[in-house]
Amino acid sequence: MRIEAELFTKLEVTKVQPRIKGKNFKITDRLKDYAARKTARLSRLFDRIMSADVEFVDEGGGKGGAVRKAEITLNANGQVLRAEVVSGSFYASFDEAIDKVERQLRKYKSKLIQGRRGAENEIVPSAMATAEASANDHPIARRKTFTIRPMTAEEAVLQMELSGHDFFLFRDAESAQICAVYKRRARGYGLLIPEEEV
Repeated sequence: MRIEAELFTKLEVTKVQPRIKGKNFKITDRLKDYAARKTARLSRLFDRIMSADVEFVDEGGGKGGAVRKAEITLNANGQVLRAEVVSGSFYASFDEAIDKVERQLRKYKSKLIQGRRGAENEIVPSAMATAEASANDHPIARRKTFTIRPMTAEEAVLQMELSGHDFFLFRDAESAQICAVYKRRARGYGLLIPEEEV
């Protein structure tokens, strides 16, 4: 009996407890329970999920109908996985977002299992383009904070792909510089390495 109790306690610890919130509306208990249940199931797929955040946003409506967004962000063993879907229903948006995160999680897990067999795409160094637009022409609409951890450029490309973004900032493990990888329009990836101005 004692062994079963200890095993049950360990299983409960590994099960992710998502933080769920609503923006621009009061989230219902039914929607919150639905999201919590489906998000917690991801722990069966990958047992090292450290945190899970789910945000539902009511972006209003208009002529096109209701706009309901679901955003899911997971921290899986230090890797950030993210999906965002907009549709006419919170449930439909959430279901599609959780499917995307699950695919990302499976991809990440298989990469961990396979180990590194070499980079699939070439990382090409490039100089950063300068923009001369004033701050008044392009106001900042959203600010985000995130943790920068040391990694290789190849690991940064994987993190970028898992997060669904077109670029990713990271601290280079070898030089300790802040760098960025990005998707190139033509094909492959680019690597931005800062250089001191002379």
